[in-house]
Amino acid sequence: MTRGLGVRDVAHAFGGRQALAGVSFDVVPGVITGLLGPNGAGKTTLLRVLLGVLTPDRGEVTYDGRPVLPQDRQRWGYMPQERGLYPAMPAGEQVIYFGRLHRLAKDDATTRARALLAELGLGDRWDSRTDKLSGGMQQRLQLATALVHDPDVIVLDEPFNGLDPVAVENLSATLRRRAEAGRTVLFSSHQLDLVQDLCEDIVMVDAGRTVLAGPVARLRASSGERQLRLHVRGAGRDWVARFPGVRVVSDEVDELRLSLTPDVDALTVLDAARAQGEVVDFGLDLPTLSHLFLTAAGRTSVEEVPA
Repeated sequence: MTRGLGVRDVAHAFGGRQALAGVSFDVVPGVITGLLGPNGAGKTTLLRVLLGVLTPDRGEVTYDGRPVLPQDRQRWGYMPQERGLYPAMPAGEQVIYFGRLHRLAKDDATTRARALLAELGLGDRWDSRTDKLSGGMQQRLQLATALVHDPDVIVLDEPFNGLDPVAVENLSATLRRRAEAGRTVLFSSHQLDLVQDLCEDIVMVDAGRTVLAGPVARLRASSGERQLRLHVRGAGRDWVARFPGVRVVSDEVDELRLSLTPDVDALTVLDAARAQGEVVDFGLDLPTLSHLFLTAAGRTSVEEVPA
């Protein structure tokens, strides 16, 4: 049975800059966990500690409830944010090479490489040079090199950067299959709302600290705040002021998004909107991961801070 990861009070500083200030969380086998936060929040530093590249100033990483060992990490797969591929090497040969680095026999590495490239939509690119592939194809090829040895633990740093929607879904489906097979899957991302349908558990970090952690469904449902989307024609907005627990989040030509506190009845607000104009469409949404982060971190925006 694949075993889970634990991060316990991990802290790390670079000179006078505190990159991590006591982060703790668990990654459960069979559950896709997202390590989320803006650029510069400490995500990559945390992954490097997890992988043994950096030694924490305080705290530890555990595996199966004990301190992680070097031989444990030999059964892990890692996909870095930066490209780690050989530009002139053909795609198929690239994956075989990484399989051989993990001590797979050549025939086994070749079989796995063909299966992975087919799964990732690169089956017809076996002989293509890596530097002739698009950025999205290279990203999927890099994922194949991380998965070729069928790792127990899969760690990915910003895997969705620069991907189009089709490539995002392809990569997401691959991770879901690994989680369903009982693997431990952890990935980092600053694109909070892009990945909210993929994550089952999340850990949100900001300025090197954990600001929110737990199952996505529970965190969104327990936040107490909902948003009512209204496509309404021919109505003013004065009627909104009659509801003390209602706040305008966005107001465009025919689209109005309202934040409702727990004590506000959404149907009453909808009836008030219908009394003012034609409601063409409406919906009640739970808060997005971006909204949860902003609330937990006390921010007004998810800034893109250089790492």
